[in-house]
Amino acid sequence: MFNQWWFWSVVSVVLVLTVIVFIIKRIDISRRKQVFLEMKIAERTREIRIQNIQIEKQRRLLEDKKQKLEEQQALLQIEKDKTEKILKNVIPAAMVDELMLTGKVLARSYKMVSVIFTDFVGFTKIAERMSPTELVEKLDVYFRKFDEIIVNNQLEKIKTIGDAYMCAGGAPVENTTNAVDTCVAALQIQEFMRIHKNEGQINNTDFWELRLGINTGEVTAGVIGSERLAFDVWGATVNHAQRMEMLGEPGKVTITGSTFAFIEPFFECVYKGQALSKSKGALEMYTVERIKPMLSFNGQGMIPNQLFHQLFELYQTSAIDYYAAEKEILHFLEQQLSKKLFYHSLNHTMDVVKTTERLALKEGVCDESLLILKAAALLHDAGFIEQYDKNEFIGVRFAAEILPKHGFTNQHIEQVQQLIRVTSFPHKPSNLLEEIICDADLDYLGRDDFHEIADNLRLELRRFEKIGSDRTWDEMQLDFLLKHRYFTKTAIDTRLTKKIRNTEEIKLKLANGEYLD
Repeated sequence: MFNQWWFWSVVSVVLVLTVIVFIIKRIDISRRKQVFLEMKIAERTREIRIQNIQIEKQRRLLEDKKQKLEEQQALLQIEKDKTEKILKNVIPAAMVDELMLTGKVLARSYKMVSVIFTDFVGFTKIAERMSPTELVEKLDVYFRKFDEIIVNNQLEKIKTIGDAYMCAGGAPVENTTNAVDTCVAALQIQEFMRIHKNEGQINNTDFWELRLGINTGEVTAGVIGSERLAFDVWGATVNHAQRMEMLGEPGKVTITGSTFAFIEPFFECVYKGQALSKSKGALEMYTVERIKPMLSFNGQGMIPNQLFHQLFELYQTSAIDYYAAEKEILHFLEQQLSKKLFYHSLNHTMDVVKTTERLALKEGVCDESLLILKAAALLHDAGFIEQYDKNEFIGVRFAAEILPKHGFTNQHIEQVQQLIRVTSFPHKPSNLLEEIICDADLDYLGRDDFHEIADNLRLELRRFEKIGSDRTWDEMQLDFLLKHRYFTKTAIDTRLTKKIRNTEEIKLKLANGEYLD
C-alpha cells in the first residue's frame, strides 16, 4: 500500500510538472508568436507609414504640378484674352472665333448692309492751322465719341482714313434693323457735333463741322491681310454712301432712296433731289431731320422710345407689305391723276397718309389697323382718276384690285373699302378708325397753311367749272367749315382753335366784299 501511494504521488507530481511544463511551453510559444506578430505588425505599420509618406509626397508633387499647370493655364488664358481683345479691336467679335480656329475669315456677301461715311469739312485747312499733336488729339476726341455712339447702336466700325470715319450695320452679324440703327447713330453723331459747334461759337474757339452720308444695299465683307488684319466691306453700296457724304450738307444726315425706303415710317425726312453716281445713274437724296417726335424719347428726335420699337416690330412682323403697296399705288396715282387736279393731287394724298399716321399713333393705334388706315388714305381720292364727283366707289374697286398682291386679306380689304367710303362728305364715322381718316382728310382746315391749300381747291373747282366766282367760293367754304367737325380728341385739341380762326377770316372777307368777280 505504501509503495502504491508513493508511486501515485510521484506519478501525480510528474503529471503536474508535465502539465506545468506544457503550459509554460505553450505560454512561451504564444508569447513568441505574439512577439513575432507584433514585430510583423510593427514592420507592416512602418511599411504603411513609409508608403503614406511616399503617397503624401506624390500627392504634394501632383498638387504642385496641378497648381503650376493651373497657373500656366491662367497665364495662357490671360494671353488668349489679350489676343482676343486685340483681335476684337481689329476685326468684329463675330469673326474672331473663326479666325482663331482656321487662321482666316472667308469673305461673304450680305444682302442688306447700311454704310456710314463721315468727313470733316475743310480738314486740309484745319490741319494747316494746328500742330500734328493737337490735330491727332482733336480727332481722337471726336472718333472716341463716334465709337461710343456706334457701339450703342449695334454698328461695326470699319476704319478711319485721315479725317474720314466709316462704319456699317448688318455685317458681319446680319439683322433687319441696320438702316434704322445707322440713322439713329448718325443723328446722335451730328447732335454731338452741333453741341461742340455751339460751344465753339459761344467761347469764340474753333469748331469742326461734319458731312455724313448713308446708303443701304448689298456688300461683300471680310477680313483682309495677314500681317495686319482688317475688316472691310466692298461694293457699290459703299461707293454710294461715300457719294452721299460728298454731296451732303454739313451738319446734316444725307441718305439714299434705298435707305429712305427702310426708315420712312420712323423719321422725318426731306427730299433733296437726285445725284449722279458712277455706276448706278441717278441716286435719290434725302436728309434725315430727326426721329418723329412721337416716336422719340421726350419728343427730342434723338433716341427711339417704346412706341418706336412697337411700330418697327409691326412693320417687321406683319404679313401686310405696306410699302410695296404704297410704291405701286403712288406710281399709279402719279401716272393717272390729271394735272388739272390742283387740290386732289398726289401731294394731297401723301399729306392725308402722313396725317392719318400721326393721328392714329396719337390715338393709340399701332397694330395692323395702322397699315389698313394708311392704305385707305392712299386710295381715298384715287377715284378722281376716272370721274370728279361721287367717286369713292372707284377707290373701293382699286383697293380690291391692288391690295391682295401685298398681303392684305379679304377682311383687311373690306376695312379699307369702308374707310374709303366714309370719307365722302358729310362725314359720318362710326368707329375710331373712321374718325381718324375723316379728320386726316380735312386736317388742313385747322392748319396755318389753310388759305394756301384752299386756294388750290378754288383753282381746281374753277378749272372744272364747279364755281363761278371767288365770292361763290368763299360762301361755299364758309358753309363747308360751319358744317364740318373734327371727331378725334387729337384733332380737336390741335386743330379746332385754328379752324375757328380760319372760319372767322372767311366771314370777315365776305363781310368786306373784297372781290374782283
